[in-house]
Amino acid sequence: MMHGWGWSGFGPYGFGGYSLIGSLISLIFLIIFLVVIYFVIKKIFFNGNFDFNRSNKDEYYDAIKILNEKLVKGEITEEEYIRKKELILKNLK
Repeated sequence: MMHGWGWSGFGPYGFGGYSLIGSLISLIFLIIFLVVIYFVIKKIFFNGNFDFNRSNKDEYYDAIKILNEKLVKGEITEEEYIRKKELILKNLK
């Protein structure tokens, strides 16, 4: 029996039964897996759905900005604008 030349030992260009090419392919797949996990976590937590730094004031300004745009475009009347703005202010408190 030749020690070091089988599946259980260090073969030529190998580490524990894996050849150098097999080890490199495993490393490449590990890197690809970690990159995919990174982008999934980034998409879930940092795309605006789970923004932990936003406050109620930021949401208020966003809602008022949308209302202003709708009023300027003529999508809502002035009465609707005032009613919705008061509703937003009531929910802010």
